[in-house]
Amino acid sequence: MPPTATQTSRVLIVEDEVHARGFLRALLAAEPGVSIVGEAADGAEGAEMVKALSPDLVFLDIQMPELDGFEMIARVGVDEMPAFVLVTAFSEHATRAFEVEALDYLCKPFDRDRLHASLQRFYRHRARAAESLDPHGPSRKTWRRRLAIKQESSVQFVPVEHVLWIEADNKYVIIRTPKQSFISRQTIQSIVDELSPEQFVRISRSIVVRKNAVREVKPLFHGDHTVFLTDGTELALSRNYREKFFSEMAR
Repeated sequence: MPPTATQTSRVLIVEDEVHARGFLRALLAAEPGVSIVGEAADGAEGAEMVKALSPDLVFLDIQMPELDGFEMIARVGVDEMPAFVLVTAFSEHATRAFEVEALDYLCKPFDRDRLHASLQRFYRHRARAAESLDPHGPSRKTWRRRLAIKQESSVQFVPVEHVLWIEADNKYVIIRTPKQSFISRQTIQSIVDELSPEQFVRISRSIVVRKNAVREVKPLFHGDHTVFLTDGTELALSRNYREKFFSEMAR
């Protein structure tokens, strides 16, 4: 979803490392429709530039002198911050990134494709915001409100708000609710394609959880995390899905 000719994205870079700032600048300069409106070398300067320049998107380093990234967000105010992508070399900040509603979470070192994916996420975020303000905008896809599960002699309908998590098991999926589990002969991808991303998020190749069923996430060692659900279930958050999980949970 690239920007249109009239949708220039005004981007601010807040990064204390000169080489990292130059790397970000070079990658962003190669993206169509991106205009870099400023660069800040620390959180204090970044906070002032956010207020003065009103950028559309901020790429924000976490570890910086004077004010770190989280302190800068607090100074500006979470409600006053434009969309922002947190940039860091340390994966243990991922949980807190979710708490401050980061649009995305980039772990150094990242490449052009990963930064491009962050920009695409921003464009989708901006499009959704515009749609919500336009009563005459295009209708959204209709997501499933209930799952139809074929039983031996009937079909049972399970409202999606009753689902805690869904797990792939060979050619079947197991649908977990607080009271019971259901087995359905289909692939997990076929279910994911019909569930609203506003309500469900993938935590591994084989498991999808309902966002409102997530009670907390705790970091373990070496970048691993455990997801705790409201019913006490503990599930492993795959490293391959970690960044996307935290950015999706913030939506």
